[in-house]
Amino acid sequence: MNDRTRLPDADTRVLLQQIAARLLAERPAHPMRESIRTALALTFAARRHGYGTARAEHAEEQLLAHAPAVEPGMTRSRYAAELRQAAGGDQ
Repeated sequence: MNDRTRLPDADTRVLLQQIAARLLAERPAHPMRESIRTALALTFAARRHGYGTARAEHAEEQLLAHAPAVEPGMTRSRYAAELRQAAGGDQ
């Protein structure tokens, strides 16, 4: 499921918003990297559903499917805005 044209499910929207909030709270002017994107997906999915669980794995997959790729030169705050957009806009 790598279809970004559809709105993510409720759990994924919550996690996208939480990751965006974290990026805005911690070093928002610093560069965003793809490695940070993948690490945050794993961290937030495991924190919500338990490390190593099937639910966490599914949540991580959904996060990575709906979170946009990191573009060169993008800051953490700009990426946070992209995540909020992917979650369906500010809530």
